[in-house]
Amino acid sequence: MDTLLYAPLSGFLWTVFINGLGLTGLELPQSEVTGESPLEQTPLLVSTTLATSATRPSTPFPTFNSQPLDRQLKLYLQYVAESGPPDVLVVGSSRAYQGINPIVLQQSLSRRGYSGATVFNFGVNGATAQVVDLKLRQVLTPDQLPRLILWADGARAFNSGRVDSTYNNIIASPGYKRLVAGIRPTLPQPEIATPPPFCLRLSAGLLEDNLPEDALPEGTLKESRSSSFSGVTPPPTKNQQLCIQPLDETNRFSPSGWVIQASPLPAKPASSPAALGFNTVTTRFNPTSYFRQYPRVPGSYDADYRNFTLQGSQSAAMNRVIRFARSRRIPIVFVNMPLTQIYFDSTRTYHEQQFRAYIQRFANYGQLTFYDYGQRWLNQHHYFADPSHLNQLGAAHVSNQLGQDLKLPRTPAK
Repeated sequence: MDTLLYAPLSGFLWTVFINGLGLTGLELPQSEVTGESPLEQTPLLVSTTLATSATRPSTPFPTFNSQPLDRQLKLYLQYVAESGPPDVLVVGSSRAYQGINPIVLQQSLSRRGYSGATVFNFGVNGATAQVVDLKLRQVLTPDQLPRLILWADGARAFNSGRVDSTYNNIIASPGYKRLVAGIRPTLPQPEIATPPPFCLRLSAGLLEDNLPEDALPEGTLKESRSSSFSGVTPPPTKNQQLCIQPLDETNRFSPSGWVIQASPLPAKPASSPAALGFNTVTTRFNPTSYFRQYPRVPGSYDADYRNFTLQGSQSAAMNRVIRFARSRRIPIVFVNMPLTQIYFDSTRTYHEQQFRAYIQRFANYGQLTFYDYGQRWLNQHHYFADPSHLNQLGAAHVSNQLGQDLKLPRTPAK
């Protein structure tokens, strides 16, 4: 009777296995399809129980009519699937997206004793308070929420008097229609096709004794190795046929022969700012060259400040987020992001003062923590990409400062 050995082994582990058996002069059949030996057909050898050779993705979630949101959402869902929800989730507009570097913030937090703290930047270009509200309350599921919300933005994202084109596009999208129907975004699930086994005819030089211990990779599962092989098919002997087949949930512990299973590979944490949602911008703001290329628009003509009011749709969204976070016991930290001195004129200065007082009232009532960085680096032009957005150097500086200021909850939110 042929002996079956089920082995989801990588090329390296397979080599260890073959060498451990003492197979010399082993003749491998050629593939009828490719002409390669089966051992060279790496798709047939699976190193973990999660990966297979053939996958066909299912239909992705429909668009939210916002490429930045679609992109960031997919990235975040992948991150949560691999590593779980982060300790700190950064939300806000492009000022957050290119203004908070998760890697730098993690490192700064670690130096203060928050070792292993994780950060993801879910900033989205054009995001207003309404967009942040939608993401947190409607798009994400409870088990995808962070331990702390770091909201990084400024007055423009809270102006209820201007047209919120980003939010309007989202609520007119196919993705939002699915959301209203109660279907939240998920990653496409691959349809797995298990490859067929291939078989080898063992040479006469195969040892007839047990498979040696050192042939098994560390961490593998081993069936009975007693000399009697009670209840287990004996190890393969000369001229028998050896069949290799990937494991799945049904044949993981096949009684027909030995089972050798490679230890699952641990999930690798995201190690780059881009993988954690951050947009690296290298441009350095030079007022002289910048205003040769772009007009200097006074605040009174700036569409972001048009009909400026902090009462209305954006304020209502802010209050919903605060109530929601409180119900989930998730603290909110709001960071008023830095601006340049050149950005301020009388109109912008007045509205920025209104906004700081607005956020401070929430802080006074204990509904959030407020860090006002708005005017801390007014003349540090090398920190900025333009008058109101940080570049990578400024993002690193602000993220490092945040790491010194933030207080993370010691226990996960319930």
